[in-house]
This record gives sequence, structure tokens and C-alpha cells, in this order.
Amino acid sequence: MLTNLGYTINEQREHISTPLPLSAVYNKSQFVSQFVSLHRESTQPTLVSQLLTTAFPNVFSEYWIIYDDHNRPVACAGANTVMSDTSVGYVGLFEAKNEKAGTIVLKAATEWLRQGGVRQFEPVRQILGPVNLTTWLQYRLRVDTDQTPSMSFEPKHPEFYQACFAQAGFVKAADYYSTFFHIDNIINGYVNYTRGEGLDSIGLGMQFWNTLDFAASLSPERHPELTPQDNVSKRVYDLSIELFRGKELFDEGFTRQNHRQIVLNDMISRSQVDNASLLDLSSFIVDPQNGEDVGYMACWVEDNDTLVLKTVGFVPRVRKSKVFAFALVDIMRRARDVWGCTKVVCALMNENSVSISEHVGGKSVRHVYRLYMHRPTPSVVHSERSHQHQHQQQPTEIPALPEASLQAAAAATSLNSAEGITTASPPSPSEESLQKRQQDMRFQMYWNQQRQKVLAQRSRGRAMARL
Repeated sequence: MLTNLGYTINEQREHISTPLPLSAVYNKSQFVSQFVSLHRESTQPTLVSQLLTTAFPNVFSEYWIIYDDHNRPVACAGANTVMSDTSVGYVGLFEAKNEKAGTIVLKAATEWLRQGGVRQFEPVRQILGPVNLTTWLQYRLRVDTDQTPSMSFEPKHPEFYQACFAQAGFVKAADYYSTFFHIDNIINGYVNYTRGEGLDSIGLGMQFWNTLDFAASLSPERHPELTPQDNVSKRVYDLSIELFRGKELFDEGFTRQNHRQIVLNDMISRSQVDNASLLDLSSFIVDPQNGEDVGYMACWVEDNDTLVLKTVGFVPRVRKSKVFAFALVDIMRRARDVWGCTKVVCALMNENSVSISEHVGGKSVRHVYRLYMHRPTPSVVHSERSHQHQHQQQPTEIPALPEASLQAAAAATSLNSAEGITTASPPSPSEESLQKRQQDMRFQMYWNQQRQKVLAQRSRGRAMARL
């Protein structure tokens, strides 16, 4: 039990409360109430309350709060195993009033996962954070210094949170970006790219959510008259499963009921989201020959002048047909001409997508959101010779890195625990070159593992074919 660890914070003796079992209704309410007192975003506590009263399949979870000597909460965090893979753990629902308290509660959460929840499950191999129970919901930490405020559904954090994660043993896994463009610039860029053609040139059409029964689709059990065509929430969920199944960090165990009760209800409850624009601009891309949904775009207007492109996806068979560009031009024109938008924000893209958008729309303002990976015992390397000797005597376990983190790191920067965080002194050139070689070796090992998996699958497929 991780209680009374005896750390000193701001000259006051702090303690970690007894973990709060998910089955204890009183303690769940207690955690939510303390989370409310620490959190700065109005709708998030309601969402947390929904999360803690929702049954997630195949998930073990626990929660902690740190109090000061006056019994005031100063930090909280949760830890859970991932629905689709119990060998992976998430640390999230993190809030703190100071750096030391935040570091302590993160250490408690990671230790619980590393110990298998005190023998409830096998110890996890990998820990990622901050993730609020599932990647269907808000995750990542904002790490840039731009003064432009975050859009809705994007995390907002004090700068010292970065130090909390670094001191608790976390390093960068991947960076994601939200990019802001002037709407006319990006429309003109995509019009030039598409040469003035539209969706009809590839035999597809657009169906806006405001022509469907969105409200009834949130409570289909009360609306037996709801047709499959009008069931927006089901169509969005089914497409999401088809588009993202098998992707790194995608929780396939997140049910349709979870999606409509938590994600969609949270979306329409946020004060920043103009619900009328959500239904008027969000759309399905449809193949009119068979009525099949081949993609969707979830977007809305914020601050009266900004089009937020939140989620965009298309099935593989249409991705090379410029379908994204065709659909995006239609949406942006509607946002500009009907809703008066002057700006567009493309939310939470990887480095490759950002480069493509900037190639079309020009230079942009970026917000940077970081996903962290936990390293339980980071080694301190003093020289190349000493490291080689240590490597010969005691092999180091290489954590499996998410594919997204490898792609982002290879395209952008090196995996470095000091990135974005002020440290006492930078590493010497010899250490930097050694760290780079270590990173390259980890990348090569990861891709070798993936290659072996693919070869094994192909071999099994051939064997089954012969049978």
C-alpha cells in the first residue's frame, strides 16, 4: 500500500492517500470531488464522473490523491490497464498544484502498474501517459510555449507538468500538432491541388449530419423508429472501428455505448462547441451507388471564426483519390461563407500530416502535444567505454515503442527525456552521439520484431492455404 511516503513538499509533510478502489462508490465520489477542486476545465469533472461509473471490459484501474497537512488535495492521478492489451498501462486523470506533488503521484501510479496492481494482473511491459483511461478521450500533454489558447478537446496544462513527467521517469514517445491556417490560404491551396474538381468527379457525395436524426441516435433505445440511415452515432462508431482497428494505441474494447454516452455527449456538452455548426459542417462521405459510408469529417466552429477539424478518416480504397482534398474544400467554403470563419485549425496531426498541410496552406502556428513513455530505470552513461562494459555485463531491456512514436521521432527529433524541460547541464557531444546510436539500435530492434511478426503471419497463411 502506497501510503505516507514521507516526502517533503514546500516544507510541509505530504502523504499519498490509500488507493481508491473503483468498486467503492464513496471513494469514486471522493476522487471526482478532489479532481474538480484541482482541475481547471469546466466540463472535464463531469466526464471523469462518467468514466468512473462506466464499466470498461478487461480493465484494472486505481486512483490516488495527495493531501497536505491541512487535508487539502494537491495532486491526483489514475492508472489503468488498456482494454485491448493488458500488457500496456496508462497513467492519466492527472492534476497537480505543484511539481513535487505531481511527481510523487505519478511515481505511485507507475509503480502500481509495474507491480501488477499488487498481483491483480501481470506486470505491464509498457506505460504511456497522460491518457485518461482510453485514447478515445483526451490524452497527451501540451508542451509548446505559444500563447494561442488550446481548442476544445485539446489538453491544457501548466508548464511544470512537463517536469513532473520527466522526474517520474517518462520520456517522449511521440509529438502531435494542431496547426492554424488562414481559411482563404488553405482553400486556395487545395483548389489548386484539386484543379477545381469536386467529390462528384470520383463518384462520391457528402451527407451532412443536420439532415439526419443526431439527437435520437444518442439514445436509440428510446427511439425504435430510428432508421439505420439516420443513426449518426452508430455510423460514426462503425467507421471509426473500420478505419483505426489495428492502429497503435487504438482501444477496440471501447463499445458503441461507451462512445455515444461519453464521447458524443461530452462533445455536445462543451460550451466552446457550437452545436448547430457541428451538425451543419460534420458529414459522411458516401458512395451513392451502394449507400456505403467511405469516410467522415467531424468539425465545428469555435470562437465565432475558427473551423476546428477534429476527426477525419476515409476507408483505404478511396484514400488515393484526393477525397480528403475534395471534401475539405467543400467544408471550408461552407464554414467561410455560411459561418463567417476566417481561420482553420487541423487538430492533433502527426508530423507527416502537418508537413502536407503546410505545403498546401503555407506557414502555420503550431501547438505541440506530447505522449510520454515510462522508463523504470533510465541508465546514466558517463562514457562510451563504461557503457560498453555495462552492456556486456548486464543487458538492458528495450521497451517496445509505439509505431507512431517511431515515425514521429524518425521524421522530427530524437527520443530524449530532456526535450522541452530545463535541466542543469546539457549532455556532452560524446554522450549525445552515444544516445543517438542507442536510439537507432532501439528503432532497428523494433522494426526487426515487426518484420518477424509479419513473416510469421505469412508463413501461417501459406500453411493454412496448403491445408
